Amino acid sequence: MRTYLRKVSYLLTFCCLLAGFTFANAAHNKEELSVRFRENTLVVTSTKMEEARIYSMQGKLLQKERGKLAEFELNRGTYRLYAKVNGETVARRIELR
Repeated sequence: MRTYLRKVSYLLTFCCLLAGFTFANAAHNKEELSVRFRENTLVVTSTKMEEARIYSMQGKLLQKERGKLAEFELNRGTYRLYAKVNGETVARRIELR
């Protein structure tokens, strides 16, 4: 009986750990957002992106793009990037020096 309970205990522990890892991995993979610079152009891509918006640090909307690819021409300064990826908004701080 004792060995049976020990095996069940190990099995339950393994299942709980596996479920926790699966949920954490699913939560982590929802962003899939690529942000790159090409000269003075910010290029934002994602296969699941619906739209991307770039704001000044004062909160003024500078440009909004729809689709899986967005390109923003930026000057030096600090900006806020908001991208809607897979139904959720992802925020990034962009700083050009």
